[in-house]
Amino acid sequence: MTYYSINFAPRTDGLSEDGQERYQTPYPFHVNPDRTIMGQEFWHGDPAKVIGFAQRLDVQSVDLSWKDFLDAPQKAVNMYVVTANLRDEWSTHLGAVSQVTVEP
Repeated sequence: MTYYSINFAPRTDGLSEDGQERYQTPYPFHVNPDRTIMGQEFWHGDPAKVIGFAQRLDVQSVDLSWKDFLDAPQKAVNMYVVTANLRDEWSTHLGAVSQVTVEP
């Protein structure tokens, strides 16, 4: 079964005692071709499906649709994932996509 692993860029998670930044790499989204997000039982997430991807956080738009993503997954790198939950409420995730892999 093919699925898409959408990985996010590390984010600052705090500072060490000597002032160095600590980073956390968020869990990736593993997404079926039908756009449903797998693994919710593992991390108890709210997003149920991917709508598409946005280029900017300050503009509410979907710049790369899921259909276009399927044709060229690497176009999503450096973009932000737009998802919907089971109530069809949309969210844009704050971490940029750092890598997309297609898993066989």
